[in-house]
Amino acid sequence: MDISISNIGNIDNIDNIDNRHMSEKVIENNSTDNIINNNNISIEKYIIPKSKLIGSCNIALVRLKTEERVRNSNSTRAHQLRGAIAEKFNEAIFHNHIDNKLVYSYPLIQYRWDVENACGIIAGFNEGAERITKIPWLDLELMLGNQPFHIAEAEIYYHRNSIGLSDRLARYNFISPWLPFNQENYGKYQNLSLAEQRKELDRLLVAQLLITLKGLQIRINQQLYAAFELKNVVTVQYKEQNLVGFFGYFVTNLVLPNDLAIGKAVSHGYGWLSSFS
Repeated sequence: MDISISNIGNIDNIDNIDNRHMSEKVIENNSTDNIINNNNISIEKYIIPKSKLIGSCNIALVRLKTEERVRNSNSTRAHQLRGAIAEKFNEAIFHNHIDNKLVYSYPLIQYRWDVENACGIIAGFNEGAERITKIPWLDLELMLGNQPFHIAEAEIYYHRNSIGLSDRLARYNFISPWLPFNQENYGKYQNLSLAEQRKELDRLLVAQLLITLKGLQIRINQQLYAAFELKNVVTVQYKEQNLVGFFGYFVTNLVLPNDLAIGKAVSHGYGWLSSFS
């Protein structure tokens, strides 16, 4: 299958992108072998082979498990988990608000829900990674909606990752819906021809990859390429709005670590990426 490659130049173009539409993590969980308690954190370092290093990122994942099965385990639990944690720790890094106003920057703490295993996942990047590894998660009591969530087990993974540019294309899958549009922009997208829609998705993909890099304090001065292949479209609810989400994969010359996310509402569990093996 042929995939056209799009680009929008280097990251200096990022200042022309409207962050308000994507204010709210791609790729490969390098290790799930280390189950640890709050006082012992396994630290692993991953170096990207055969690529030009452009930066690095510390990533921490905290998997929160309860002794009881969580009823109605679904993707909306990520939103509830975010609200519960923000209530416990009223710091801007946990919810991207200052004085009740949204901070339009890439969230350094993000929330996800593992539906299959009915457990919450908190992902932290750089400062966010440092912050979530210092919290005594065990025995923390949370409320997910109207249901208590007593944390009986916390698994913490901490990775030091390199990010690079390669002369070969790498492939990444969306394991949760990618939200590239708000309601207004999606209406404009629907009026495009199929060829124009493909170009627009590629353009937004590159733009949102650059926004993610900028949020991680990584700037590039070389061309970034990316192309998206759509598999299916779903409707998701975000802040009482119905938004369109896309499943599929993309190829890019970026070499990324696992567990980033891109697009709108990444702090609510959308746009979660995984590398394709």
